[in-house]
Amino acid sequence: MADSSNSALSLLSVYLSDDSSEEEIPGSKVSTKRRASKDWTPKSQDEKRPRECNTKLPLPSAVMSLFPESEIPVDNPADHDYRIRTFPHERGNWSTYVYIHYEPEPAVSSFTDVVLECCKNTVPLKSVDKQHISLTRTVILKHHWIDSFIDSVQKVSEIFQGFFTLCFNDLKIYCNEEKTRTFVGLTVAVGHKALIAAVNVLDKCLADFKLPPFYKEPSFHLSIAWCVGDYVHQIEKEVLPQLQVALQQFMHVHHDQWVVNVAQLHCKCGNKLFSFPLAT
Repeated sequence: MADSSNSALSLLSVYLSDDSSEEEIPGSKVSTKRRASKDWTPKSQDEKRPRECNTKLPLPSAVMSLFPESEIPVDNPADHDYRIRTFPHERGNWSTYVYIHYEPEPAVSSFTDVVLECCKNTVPLKSVDKQHISLTRTVILKHHWIDSFIDSVQKVSEIFQGFFTLCFNDLKIYCNEEKTRTFVGLTVAVGHKALIAAVNVLDKCLADFKLPPFYKEPSFHLSIAWCVGDYVHQIEKEVLPQLQVALQQFMHVHHDQWVVNVAQLHCKCGNKLFSFPLAT
């Protein structure tokens, strides 16, 4: 019995010795038992640090090749005239809206030049490259929704019997909901009822995809110039009165160039463009 006790004490002495290997002892027992020894002190910070048992293995090159860094979208504001995106650019999301395309008449283009010149001391404006009249908000479509949505808009276009006519008669300053861009727009006077009818059927298409409808009290317009930021107050106060006078002069001299005959609707979905002829 005495021999057994002496043997056990001898083993315990060895166990508490500084010469014992820390790697051979389970971590939870090391801290408990070694604190019982007055002689034990850690040799280095490395000896106190627990071992990493869950080291991550590198992904195989075959998997990494499926997601090249070049495909990661990087937003460079300079690529779009420093406009601020309403929606973050995400893979699988397609920015979409339905509109009426407008090819500017010479009088409208000349008047746009006047607008840019008159506003340059208040705020530098840029002309709108692709002029249009919006019939929906800009919404986000998932990639797998695109075909179904386009089919819906195609059916909507077939409801209209023949083309309809729009006419501009006034000038108004607009700002988007995010207050990040200001627009100078020509407001629609004639053809408002036809536009409301188009919006109502397009709202039903959007509702099928749980997307927001158009504005409750829409102000249909053709944006001809824009700038980054909210400058509505400055333009209205300092420049709009003289722009209104210039517009009336242009319309009086070129009265036939402020009319739009609408024969089809358009949809821009990401980088894809779709046209929908109205029924004849």
